[in-house]
Amino acid sequence: MEFALTVNGLALCVRAPDPALVAPVREALNASYREHALFLEWAVEHTSEERALSSMLQARDDFASETGERRLFIVTEDGQAVVGCIGLVPRRRKRYVVGYWASSAFAGKGYMREVLQQLVRRLPEFTFYLTTSSANTRSQRLAAAAGFALIRVHPQARQSQQHGVQDTWVYRFGSKRQTKKSPRESAGEP
Repeated sequence: MEFALTVNGLALCVRAPDPALVAPVREALNASYREHALFLEWAVEHTSEERALSSMLQARDDFASETGERRLFIVTEDGQAVVGCIGLVPRRRKRYVVGYWASSAFAGKGYMREVLQQLVRRLPEFTFYLTTSSANTRSQRLAAAAGFALIRVHPQARQSQQHGVQDTWVYRFGSKRQTKKSPRESAGEP
């Protein structure tokens, strides 16, 4: 799944988990905490070197596992900066649930969109889904720009101190837009 590409003049590599990436991943997470804390439950104000290494080693083990998440790190060609990360959680019947985060320094510049598009197109035998909070407009824009279509809304499925009660929006790659009701909503429940 590793590959190289150039986006807007910046040479990037998409790489499997590697302990050599601990320092730039840690730097990206620490610099992006304020943005990540709004929607990523795992975000911490200060990611220590020990925590970053432990997470990277777990990611490496999971990547090699048949059922583990495949985290792919988007790194500048020189390996000095991490643009973001895309995680693929395998599900039955050749499906993946996609998750992602971007470094604040690289957000909004088209890097994540292009990598996400290329990644899913390199795996045409799989179906890709992702979910986002109804309050997370940046993630919604990225999903749509990368070719994911909103297929379902689960009303009032999330709650956070920052945003209160929110819906969960479900997207599928390459689908025609046809928002379906959740099973609860179809049954007439709020």
